[in-house]
Amino acid sequence: MNIGIRVDVNPVIATGHIKRDIAIALCLRQLGQECIFLSADEYCLPYLKPYGFESIILNSNWQEMEGELPQLTEVIRSRRIASLLVDSYQITPGYMKELIPLTYVTYFDEMGLFGYGCQQLINGVLEPPDYSAAAARALSGPKYVALRREFVDLSPKQIRPQIRTLLVTSGGTDPYHFCAAFLEKFLMHPNWQQVKVTVAVGELSVDREYLTEKYQENDRVTILVNCNHMAQLMQQADYAVTAGGTTLYEICATGVCASSYAIADNQLEVTKSFHRLGLVSYAGDFRAEPEETIERILEQMQAVTAAEERLKRSIRLQQIVDGKGALRIAQALIDGPGKEEAVQTE
Repeated sequence: MNIGIRVDVNPVIATGHIKRDIAIALCLRQLGQECIFLSADEYCLPYLKPYGFESIILNSNWQEMEGELPQLTEVIRSRRIASLLVDSYQITPGYMKELIPLTYVTYFDEMGLFGYGCQQLINGVLEPPDYSAAAARALSGPKYVALRREFVDLSPKQIRPQIRTLLVTSGGTDPYHFCAAFLEKFLMHPNWQQVKVTVAVGELSVDREYLTEKYQENDRVTILVNCNHMAQLMQQADYAVTAGGTTLYEICATGVCASSYAIADNQLEVTKSFHRLGLVSYAGDFRAEPEETIERILEQMQAVTAAEERLKRSIRLQQIVDGKGALRIAQALIDGPGKEEAVQTE
């Protein structure tokens, strides 16, 4: 059986989508099943090349996905793709209507669209919608968040007496220059002069070269591009600052006390959900309130300087995510075509 994964990455779309899909593809390989990545353009290739995954470029517009249906239909038929994972917020009812008769479609449904009639839904958010009446098999809740292998079965986080190391990340693109703005403020703050900062940026970060050059001589700052050991960085950090998205679940797996902020509409609900449940403090929408958001992050850090408070938070975080979601999804992609008549919620 051939399995396809339809995903895009580019200067607008953050890297979280393709990274989680690579995690799933590696689990498929672990289960003896290879897969084919399908993308609108060649931005995906540097991310796939290290793993040797096959890719097909559709030469389409990622913002108008219905326009790629002729190419995608031909690929599904010619490569006999029996199971297709669609990971995009750009789908339309018309797009899904054309795909469903061709293959078994699984859709990441973080936007709560219920997949427009597809056969299987995945929504790994903390508080997913009620899928009990959905006309699809629904895999919902944090047990289905797809993390990389490095986040599986981690040891309890070691909590140091004081905050001395800080990890800052903004996803793959950082279109609103959060990292640059935060560093300017943080490094000048009198309360944190003893803290060293690691900033993890993606290859497509708009400020990658600027940050690397500006802080290359600063012994308090380390700039990492396309970091491939994020779990280790989180385990070593006493506190973390991150945009909303998959990184929040990585925070859970590693147990690092953290603040979050939003730089996209789809991050608002999840960041507020983590805050409401007392897991990761939400500081605000950086697009609308840049200065206020940074001030809140600094206040939230100050509130957990005591090791006892960070330990309580860490224990709660690591109870949420076990890191095995990618393997569960991979198995569901393999099993799905044989369960087309089953409608259930797990």
